[in-house]
Amino acid sequence: MRKVLLITAFTLAVLCIPALLLRPKERVSTTRSKAVKELYFGITVTADKATYAPGDTIVLKLKVFNTTEQEVTFHFGNAQRYDFILEDEDGREVWRWSSGRAFAMVLGEETLGPGKEEIAYTVEYNGELKPGYYKVTGVLVARDRPMSASVEVYITK
Repeated sequence: MRKVLLITAFTLAVLCIPALLLRPKERVSTTRSKAVKELYFGITVTADKATYAPGDTIVLKLKVFNTTEQEVTFHFGNAQRYDFILEDEDGREVWRWSSGRAFAMVLGEETLGPGKEEIAYTVEYNGELKPGYYKVTGVLVARDRPMSASVEVYITK
């Protein structure tokens, strides 16, 4: 039993002492710099509320952001920049924002970075939905960097 305790204490000492020798500021800044690279570039989708009555207007927002110090350029094959897709609980598509819309056939680009950190696109859904949960997916339709994110909304009875 004493031998097991000694081995455990020795193992903990070997593993913990190097971490204790580092100054806390260095540990935090190293972790933060990794977090900055991973968390400050991306896409979010939000709805103005989580719960709606049948027939309520649902306001959806797609935000693409880049708060890093490097510019990122997104290239598009036509004038469309985004899309929204609404699916019911069974995964069936109920609505697609771009359905029935025509987009100019012109190449385009958007650049995000210092000076212009985000682009936001807002749409409204005004259709009638049955009670239940729905998944809304917002899509950035860039040719070279397509991204999407989702949010769930609930329609009450």
